[in-house]
Amino acid sequence: MEAGTRVWSYESSGEDPWILSEIISRSDNSIKLKHIIAGGEEESSKSSFDRPLLTNDAATSSSEGAKYEGVELANAQLSEADIAEGMDNDMISLPHLHEPAILHAVSERYFRGEIYTWTGPVLIAVNPFQRLPLYTREILESYRQEGFIRSQNLGDNAKPLGPHVYSIADRSYRQMMAEERKSQSILISGESGAGKTETTKIVMLYLTTLGTPEGDSSGGPNVEVGVE
Repeated sequence: MEAGTRVWSYESSGEDPWILSEIISRSDNSIKLKHIIAGGEEESSKSSFDRPLLTNDAATSSSEGAKYEGVELANAQLSEADIAEGMDNDMISLPHLHEPAILHAVSERYFRGEIYTWTGPVLIAVNPFQRLPLYTREILESYRQEGFIRSQNLGDNAKPLGPHVYSIADRSYRQMMAEERKSQSILISGESGAGKTETTKIVMLYLTTLGTPEGDSSGGPNVEVGVE
C-alpha cells in the first residue's frame, strides 16, 4: 500500500462502517489516511489519522502484502462503459472481495435499480421496497430463450443477460429436465423482510410458466413444484 492508494477504513461510529479513504504516507509500523467524500474530494471536517500494522512479520510488511487494522484495499471505480458491459454483474470478478467491497458493489447496483448481483453461482438480492419493472412477460421470455439456447450449447459468444432470479429458476429447470433428470433444490434465505416470500413466488411463476405447454402459464403445469 503506497501513498495515493484508495482503501476502505473501518469506523465504529456513524451510519457507514466503511469509509472510502486515501493513503497519505506509510511508515514501517503504520499508515496515515484521509477520508474521501462523494465526488472524490478530500473530507475537510476531519484531519488525517493513523492505522497500525497488524503484524511485524517482514514477509507481510511489504507495500504489497501488508495488512493494517481496519483497512481494506478499494477496487478501482468502474467506468460507464464497464457498467454497460456488466463488469460488476458478478462480484467474483472483483480484484478485491471483502466486506466493504461487497457492500459497495451491492449498494452501487441497488441505486441504479439493479437489485440482483451474482457471487459465482449464488444470487444476492436486495429488497427494493418498491415495484420495479423486472418481472414483465418480455423479461421472463428473454431469460427463457437464453436458457433454451444455453441448454442446446448454442450462442456461447452471446452476451449473457444480467443477474436475475429468473436465471436461477431457469438453470434449475433445465437441469431437472435434462437427460440425467437431476432433482433440484433452490435455497432462498434472508432476514425477516428481505423478500423471501416474494422471491419464492417469482421462482414458482417462472417454473410453472416453463412447465406448461409452449411455456404458457395459463395451462396446467407438467412439472411438480414444492415449497418447504
